[in-house]
Amino acid sequence: MPGSRLRMGKLARLIANGRLDPSLMIAHKFDGFKKILDALERMHNKPANLIKPVVYCDDID
Repeated sequence: MPGSRLRMGKLARLIANGRLDPSLMIAHKFDGFKKILDALERMHNKPANLIKPVVYCDDID
């Protein structure tokens, strides 16, 4: 199914019902806004082991 609102809705329901664990798709974690450039660089160069990079921004006040 191509990316669309319908697909996102189905994925959201799978996650909400505990049938899909999105954390399994996270291959790289970056902590804070200071790491956004590192994450973007990694996405731009797209190494073979990259699935989904995630930037955690817990440092927001």
